Amino acid sequence: MTSEENRDEVKAAPPGDVTENLQDTQQIRKAPKKKKKGLGIFHNLGWKIGSLVFAVILWVLVTNINDPISEMRISNLQVKLLNTNLITDNNEVYTVLDNTDVVPTVTVRARRSILDSLNTTDIVATADVSDITSLADLYTIDIKYYSTKYNDNIEEIDGSIDNVKLSIEARQTKTLTLTTQTTGDVADGYQVGSITPEQNQVRISGPASVVSQIASAVATVDISDAASTISTYSDIRLFDADGDAISTENLTMNINSVKVTITILPVTEIPITAQYSGTPADGYMLNGQMTIDPSSVELAGKSTILSTVQSIVIPPAELDITGATDDVTKTVDITQYLPDGVTLADSSFDGKVTVTIGIDPAAATAVTATIDDLTLANVPTGYSAEITSVTDTAAGTTYTGSRAFALTFSGLSEDVSTITLSNLNLTVDLDTALSQVDQSGDLSGTYAVNITCTVPENVTEENTLTATVVLKSPALQQAEEEAAAAESSAAAEADQEENTEETTQ
Repeated sequence: MTSEENRDEVKAAPPGDVTENLQDTQQIRKAPKKKKKGLGIFHNLGWKIGSLVFAVILWVLVTNINDPISEMRISNLQVKLLNTNLITDNNEVYTVLDNTDVVPTVTVRARRSILDSLNTTDIVATADVSDITSLADLYTIDIKYYSTKYNDNIEEIDGSIDNVKLSIEARQTKTLTLTTQTTGDVADGYQVGSITPEQNQVRISGPASVVSQIASAVATVDISDAASTISTYSDIRLFDADGDAISTENLTMNINSVKVTITILPVTEIPITAQYSGTPADGYMLNGQMTIDPSSVELAGKSTILSTVQSIVIPPAELDITGATDDVTKTVDITQYLPDGVTLADSSFDGKVTVTIGIDPAAATAVTATIDDLTLANVPTGYSAEITSVTDTAAGTTYTGSRAFALTFSGLSEDVSTITLSNLNLTVDLDTALSQVDQSGDLSGTYAVNITCTVPENVTEENTLTATVVLKSPALQQAEEEAAAAESSAAAEADQEENTEETTQ
C-alpha cells in the first residue's frame, strides 16, 4: 500500500478507526530504507566537486565584492638607515645624495579592510648599511619596505625608488673663532659699544670636502633703531673664503646658536682743548694762534659718565715750545686722555689730533713820556697828590720835572705798530699802594706806585716804571699853606725893612 493510499484510507476510515490507521501509517514511515548496493562517498562525485568549485567561486566573488584589493599611497616616506655605525666607527661620514633617503611615493596593496586599519606611520622603509654596495665613489643600499601591522596580509609594498645613494668620505674637524657682526643702524644719538658672544669658538665636524672650505663662523644680530643694550640668541652661519654661505645640513657643530650681548651707548660731541709748556727762543713769541684738528670729537659711553665730561684736555707735557723759533706742530693721541668707560664713537677715527701753536718773531718799540703824561687815579677825597719823579727800576734811572723817560714794548709787529702815547693810557693808581696802609689814620706820605698802561693782548711791557707820589691830607695842606703864607709874609717884611734902610741912607 502506498502512502497516498494510506492517506486515502485514513481519510475514508470511520472515526473509530482513526487511531489504528495513524499507527499503521507511522509504522510504514519508520520502516528502514533498503541501501542500494555499490553506493558511497564517490556517489555523485562530479556533482560534489562541482558544488565545491561553485562554493569557492561564490566565496571569491562575494569577498571581492565586499572586501576588494585596494591601494594606499604614502608621500615622502623617510628611509631609516640602519647600522650607520659601520661608517662612523671608521672615522668616516656619509652624505645622502639626491635626497634618496626620502621615497616620494610608496604604494601599499591589500584588502580594503586591512588598509582601513593602517596608518601611514605603520609603513616603514629601511636601508641597512651592512648591505651596502659600491661602484667607484657611489654607494647604494637597497630599500626594504614592511608594515608594523598586518604585514602578512599585505599583498605588496612598492616604492618609487629602490635604493639610497650615499657618498662616504673621511671625517674632518675644525675649530674656528666665532665672529660677530650687526645689521641695521641704531637709533639717532646712539652708538654700538661692545659686542660680546657667550662663547667665542665653534667646533665643526663633517665631510672633509666641506669642512676644508669653511673659512669663518659668524653670528649676526639686527640692531635697527636700538637705543638700549641688546641680549639675544643668533644662529651661527658658516662661510667660505669668498664669503659664500656653506650649508650645515651634513655638518655637526658643538653649538648651532650663541647668545650675543650688544651694549648700546649714547653719543655726545665734546670739544678738544690743549695746554703748552715752555717759552719760545729769545726774540720770538706766541702769536696767539692755536689750532686743533679736529677741534671736537664724538664720544660714546654711559650717560652718567658723559655728563661729567666738559672737554678733552691735552696736557702741557705734550706741547713743549721751549726755544721754538717757528710754529710748533704735534700729533697727539687723545684716547689716552679719555675718561674710563668712554670710547670714540666714530670707529674710523683713530683718536689722533694735530695741534699747531703759532710762533712769530718779536718786534720792539719805545714810547717817550714825561710826568705830565701820567694820570693819577684813586686819590682819596680831599687829599692832594703830586708825582715828583719816575724811576726805571731795571736801569736804576730817576726822572724828575719835564725830563722824558721811555717805555719799551715787545710783541707781534702788527700789534706793536699800533702803540702810541695817546692810546697807552699811562696811569698811576694809588689804590694798590693805599690798600697796604691803615685807612683810618692820616694817609699823608710818599708812595711808590707802578705805572700801568693799556697795550694789545700779545704785547709785553719790557721795563717797569715806578712813580713817586706825595700824598697830603687837607690839614697838612692847610698847615703848609699857612707856613708858606707866614714865610711869604716874613719875607715881605724883611724886604720892606731892607728897602726902608736903603731909603734912610
